[in-house]
Amino acid sequence: MIINTRVSLYSLIKQAGGITLGSLIYGLGLSWFLIPYKVAPGGLGGLSQIFLHFFGWNAGLTMLILNIPLWLAGLYFIGKEFGLGTFIGFFISSLMVDLVSPARLYKWNILVPLIEKYNTVDGELKPLAELAMTDEIFIATIAGSILLGVGLGLIFKSRASTGGTDIPVAFLKKKMNISVGNGYLIVETAIILFTGIIFEDLNLIIWSYFALFLSSKFVDIVTEGLSRVKAAFIICSNQEAVERIKLRIFDEMNRGVTFFHGEGGYEMKEKRILFVSYSIRQTTQLKHIVQQEDKEAFIVMNDVHDVIGSGFKGRGLSL
Repeated sequence: MIINTRVSLYSLIKQAGGITLGSLIYGLGLSWFLIPYKVAPGGLGGLSQIFLHFFGWNAGLTMLILNIPLWLAGLYFIGKEFGLGTFIGFFISSLMVDLVSPARLYKWNILVPLIEKYNTVDGELKPLAELAMTDEIFIATIAGSILLGVGLGLIFKSRASTGGTDIPVAFLKKKMNISVGNGYLIVETAIILFTGIIFEDLNLIIWSYFALFLSSKFVDIVTEGLSRVKAAFIICSNQEAVERIKLRIFDEMNRGVTFFHGEGGYEMKEKRILFVSYSIRQTTQLKHIVQQEDKEAFIVMNDVHDVIGSGFKGRGLSL
């Protein structure tokens, strides 16, 4: 019982640390780079910019206010999947957006020279809502999107969520049978188009779509890991070659193999299909082995996000 308690406490601390770190990075991406330039890669972060630039409302506070009714609606219509993890995720991430904003840091006399360097025009400081950590929208979009994606990925890895568009997407899936991918496309596109129209700047729509694409890719990298492992299906022209290739993979690559039983579509002959997972560094070695043993062999190689088992380490971050 003591061991289980310790493990649970350790897991809880790691989860809290992952959510906090992810929320901090998420807040930096939004408040340092994207919000000042009105780049809105969807989500409530995009909508909050309208309230910030037109009414002076803090972006993080606006995100929190908008999230609460969505969260309650998610609990009612969807269920417990929008429970405590979602609440903690959007609460901390919204808080971080305001805490680390350049305007807040400037008021607290933190990073003042850096803020003044990028935000002084004709000897005067820009409005607080437009303070950024760069004076180039291209750099801001790239840096903000990467930080946003990494932050969201860490939050998702910690079994939490920032709420927001997750809830209407889940609603569309449950009530209208719209796929998750199409649901996100519909919701995020609506927010991006709405923001661009409100600010009367069609260029922002292009920047926002670019930011959405880039941040999504980095969410995938953090949650699934970089593809450093490959897998191959090898279909040989004869069964003797299968045995030779199998033995050389054992001896020279130190990898195990699995056989699938198939049937050739043309000759209708039974075949043993060899399957192997290997490090990306061993790609050339595997090709060399197969081509030496069977020049007529057919090889299909795929990228693999994660392999868990003997000889491999998980690629994802464990939080």
